[in-house]
Amino acid sequence: MGKQKKLIVGITAEGSVNLLLGQMAYFKSLGYKTYLLAPYSERSAKFCENEGCEHLVINIEREISIWKDLQTLWQILKIFNKVKPEIVNLGTPKVSLLGMIAAFILRVPNRIYTCRGFRFEHEQGKKKQILIVMEKITSLLAHKVICISKSVQDLGHQFKIFDHKKSLVILKGSSNGVNLSLFDPEKINQTKRKELVQEFCLEGKFVFGFIGRIVDRKGIQELMGVFDNLYEKNKNLRLLLVGPFEMEQITDKSLFDKANNHPGIINIGRVMQDEVPPYLSLIDVFVLPAWWEGFGNVLIQAAAMGIPVISTHATGTKDAVEDGFNGLLVPVKDNAKLKEAMIQLLEEDEIRKRMGENGKIWAQNFDREMIWKEMDKIYREDYV
Repeated sequence: MGKQKKLIVGITAEGSVNLLLGQMAYFKSLGYKTYLLAPYSERSAKFCENEGCEHLVINIEREISIWKDLQTLWQILKIFNKVKPEIVNLGTPKVSLLGMIAAFILRVPNRIYTCRGFRFEHEQGKKKQILIVMEKITSLLAHKVICISKSVQDLGHQFKIFDHKKSLVILKGSSNGVNLSLFDPEKINQTKRKELVQEFCLEGKFVFGFIGRIVDRKGIQELMGVFDNLYEKNKNLRLLLVGPFEMEQITDKSLFDKANNHPGIINIGRVMQDEVPPYLSLIDVFVLPAWWEGFGNVLIQAAAMGIPVISTHATGTKDAVEDGFNGLLVPVKDNAKLKEAMIQLLEEDEIRKRMGENGKIWAQNFDREMIWKEMDKIYREDYV
């Protein structure tokens, strides 16, 4: 590589380090000097320690706040001016906009925007228009826009956010791939699995499962509603929910109490990424009825574990499932079709088993090192 290149990767929320696991250590091993631009938390600090990258701490608001955003921009300008990176790769809307403005002003040689989906998809009116303008500015100032799924790229073209020459999708999609070694059914700790089966009384039960942030746009209301309807007719069913209820993004605040008090629902709460596989191993059918995603990484994780999946014909999710091969796709917010799909995979053992086995094949397209190697090629390009 010659001179050691400085690479800054930026995220808005510290929880997004989950989207970068293993990546910074990989690029450090290739000889890059790596930095994470992100708010401080124990989690982000631990990530930097584990990955061997330097933490560039910023104060940033997720929502629009002009005065605070200007302060953050000034903060990022000072950081970039001090580090003088050759490459910045910014993902998630707010840090991408402010960071790309700073990188453009300082003429960073290789400016990359990783587009993880569009928040404006479920917004209306003036806020939607503002979010579209933010995306257009970010993309205009970037040399390349990595779209983490083909449907995200298509939507960006539809709204004229970026052109065909500037945007690309790495292989079949995803921003960080999947750690196939971690999500390997053969490597599940069977002692831990048996303990969980006993703890949650799952012996002989049929388990639908959901893993992720529990918010409206993940289709949680639809999932719980359909499951409740199925449970009324079959008390042998269970719904396993793994992830935090983020109440500020949930319209029906009663869902949390319903999840905790429903006799068929097991509400686990947040777990760390390396703790996910044992919970996945409890699931017979994985369900993510999201309104939109950037790319449904968890759908690939479930597939890698040999679990058939149900998701939606939505941005991002439809790229993560081979419809009819390793799972079923249904229309967004269509409870009737969601119910049909859940009943089909509940009752048709042969199809369920075949889709589960096919999932292991499908997941091979998203091995994380394949994604990282393609990113390295982009990092080596010179635009200035």
